[in-house]
Amino acid sequence: MPRVVDHEERRWEIVFALWLVIAQHGIEGVSLRHVAAEAGVSMGRIQHYFGTKDALVLAGCTALVDRAHGGYQETADAAPRERLLHVMTQQIPRDDAGRVGVTVWYAYVAKSINDAAVRQVLAEARRGAEDECVRLIVADRGASDGQALTQARRLLALADGLTLRVLVRDLEPGEAVGMLEAEVSRA
Repeated sequence: MPRVVDHEERRWEIVFALWLVIAQHGIEGVSLRHVAAEAGVSMGRIQHYFGTKDALVLAGCTALVDRAHGGYQETADAAPRERLLHVMTQQIPRDDAGRVGVTVWYAYVAKSINDAAVRQVLAEARRGAEDECVRLIVADRGASDGQALTQARRLLALADGLTLRVLVRDLEPGEAVGMLEAEVSRA
């Protein structure tokens, strides 16, 4: 009897291996050979699912954004302020897995400078986050769209800066989260 293969699970395993390679070696260190070794599969298997290294790297970028969005969707029943706080704090690395994720995110940010496809994925994700923050601020505070946009951009910039400081171990995750909680409550 033929073995049933879960193709989505196999693709996910390869993407996760890609992220580990990126976290260890940067995007410039990605090769199909490295990812195959990390995933415990053949290079042919990766080519079967993704075709090329560039397609794999782009799929990894999209998966990273989709994973963050999925985490946000889990807050659907929360109050607007709690959901806003989730958007602000989800990127703060609180453990080794979070540190890997943020390291990979910043590798993609660097790649986006010269890669239009990656830039488009990241720009759409950031615009989506900004739009959702505006919506949540309006719902929570009754602010005008213009006021909410200014507040959302300020909060997102603060979250980005605090995330970077936690990533380089200049600030503890709890401190960063506390600062964001205070700012979300005050804004």
